[in-house]
Amino acid sequence: MFLYDPERSFELKTISKRLNIRPALVKKHLQNLVEIKFISRKAAKGENIFRVNKDFGFYKELKALAAKISPASEEKMLKRVAGLGKVKLAVISGIFINFDNARADLLVVGENIKPAKFNKFLKDLEAETGKEINYALMTTKEFQYRYGMYDRFVRDMLDFKHKKLINKLRI
Repeated sequence: MFLYDPERSFELKTISKRLNIRPALVKKHLQNLVEIKFISRKAAKGENIFRVNKDFGFYKELKALAAKISPASEEKMLKRVAGLGKVKLAVISGIFINFDNARADLLVVGENIKPAKFNKFLKDLEAETGKEINYALMTTKEFQYRYGMYDRFVRDMLDFKHKKLINKLRI
């Protein structure tokens, strides 16, 4: 979480919610990370704020390691995305392929995708990555219209660095 978003500071409750871990357990682990100086703690408005310490001895090595490790394996994501409904196109970018300039991390195009199921999928992904997932969910009709109109967002997703997990639209 800290390595994927090094410029950001986090409150205990935000960390707990993102990682889907009880606050007491998070607090214990944060204390250990503060003790080894991997993260720093600062009090603001009566609340502790945590941030990665870029001067930590192994910061660069850990950052490089985190960049090599995909937060969610492609095979696992493929199965999970395919289980959402009639998915015609699934594109990953951003956090999933270590591309910082992506407009979104995930684009899913399809039919019969239940919002509750999709939201649970997103929440699980966010817990695994420790970062909020920027995504777009479209029907096939909407996507084809936007693709045909050279929509900036759609074109950026497909023109810049990305991986297609599912491509039944042959794009």
